[in-house]
Amino acid sequence: MFRIIIKDLNLFGYHGVRENEREDGQNFRFNIEILINKGSFLNDDDLENTLNYSEVIRLVKKINSSNKFNLLEAFSQTIAEDIMKMSPLVEKVTVKIEKTSPPIKENLESVGVEYVLDRKREEKDKSKNNKVDVFLSLGSNVGDRENNLRKAVDMIGDNPHISIIKMSSIYETEPMYIKDQDSFYNIVLHARVCGELTPFEMIGFLKGIEYGFGRKRSEKRYGPRIIDIDLLYYGEMVIESNFFTVPHPGIEERKFVLVPLSEIAPELKIKSRNIGKFIADCNFTEKVNLIKSW
Repeated sequence: MFRIIIKDLNLFGYHGVRENEREDGQNFRFNIEILINKGSFLNDDDLENTLNYSEVIRLVKKINSSNKFNLLEAFSQTIAEDIMKMSPLVEKVTVKIEKTSPPIKENLESVGVEYVLDRKREEKDKSKNNKVDVFLSLGSNVGDRENNLRKAVDMIGDNPHISIIKMSSIYETEPMYIKDQDSFYNIVLHARVCGELTPFEMIGFLKGIEYGFGRKRSEKRYGPRIIDIDLLYYGEMVIESNFFTVPHPGIEERKFVLVPLSEIAPELKIKSRNIGKFIADCNFTEKVNLIKSW
């Protein structure tokens, strides 16, 4: 086995969840390690039997310049997958991407992510049923609330990797965290996702829908919004990152999520209790009123 190493490749790009990151851009540092399935290059000096690191760099530059990723997780995964496709000799790819001047008021050198793609594990996973059940929570309290929800659901359903299985009824809900705002319309959606759409790509896709409605990262947290989409569950996966957590950490305290979720997934367990019993035991005070079926 041989390792091809690309160290400290610095490029300027327009990636990040903040609006200014996607408009003004910033510097990124790339470190890539590629494991080649080749026993020895003794008496074999043919470039076709390895991977040309100049071509790898060209690929990274192309992906960086032609895309705007919300999440470095999705960015690193895209690079790793495209490198893996370059040659059947590639057994494993490690991609590390760092923001060298992150928009964080701390004394630090950089922040970033590292993604590892293993061909054998990937092939094993693909041999299994790669459909994943996901649950999404959607809410709106600005403008035509019902139309906002229906438009967002249509956009989700237009993704070829997502099949919508079930929709909850529409509920009018009392604002939970900031009371001085209009009431929300809320729903929960059950979908089946092709495993090719990873949780990180899913989050990026959902954030793209929010931005399409005019959402801005500068909006007050828990304040009024034209559309809000949360990923509640992605199969049985557990993820904790700087940008999101799965299962969503707010599920247990949010009646506006639990009630529509219990409607379409009554068998679901929350803290080892049936979701219906969990809701009854919690004695929530927030108003959640059924408006109409979807």
